[in-house]
Amino acid sequence: MAIIRRISRIFLLTAWMLIIWIFMILLSFGRYWKVQRRFGILSLVWGKGLAWIFGIKTKIVGDTGDFKGGLVVSNHSGYIDILVHAAVFPIRFAPKSGLRKWPVIGWFLICGRPIWVDRSSPRKSKVVAQQFKDSMDNGIPLLVYPEGTSTDCRHGILKFKSTPFAAAGENNNWILPTIIRYGDTPDGKPVAWYGDMTLLPHLWRILGYKEIRAEVTIMKPFKPDGRDRKELAEFTHRIMAEEYEKIYKSEL
Repeated sequence: MAIIRRISRIFLLTAWMLIIWIFMILLSFGRYWKVQRRFGILSLVWGKGLAWIFGIKTKIVGDTGDFKGGLVVSNHSGYIDILVHAAVFPIRFAPKSGLRKWPVIGWFLICGRPIWVDRSSPRKSKVVAQQFKDSMDNGIPLLVYPEGTSTDCRHGILKFKSTPFAAAGENNNWILPTIIRYGDTPDGKPVAWYGDMTLLPHLWRILGYKEIRAEVTIMKPFKPDGRDRKELAEFTHRIMAEEYEKIYKSEL
């Protein structure tokens, strides 16, 4: 049964990506920020479709209705997070530059005009910071994973890198902390993709599950109010770590 499920999902994934790419082409004409907002809405449609294909059942705790643009901050457990968050927010992605080479997800992200994060030099970091600022100033929700890497999401939240918070502080843009977690799988293996895990075997396993339970906790948004990027990173980490401890003591 798992083999049939995997094959059918691969077929559906291929068809869905083709449909989304066609819409990307059709929506790519016009003023830059108008197009970017369209892509944000399209990413929401894309994410909901992928969540259905993968069998991801997402429980949302909290309300996203009042959040109209700014920095969405989350802990990170691998590429599945992208699918879940895309099904919750009309976001612009800020992936690591290495994701350009990934099949399917990388190809989609390229078409969606993401902000490619490259920390290889101070100059590139300044360019990224300016792109962050421009996106938030134009009312586009920007998703970041400030831990800088993925974890099993069961042993706390890593210290945040402060760079993503600089742009939010400049124009006092909203910051929305969120926490993501996943339920247990039938084979007891984690949904998270982290450490030295190989991508394709992990994806093959994920495609075989009948369903994946995810939960996204939406915390209260706040304004930087004069804090610098390091203060913002530390403050956001602290309140998320406190909420994380409460969440992981409860049942999913």
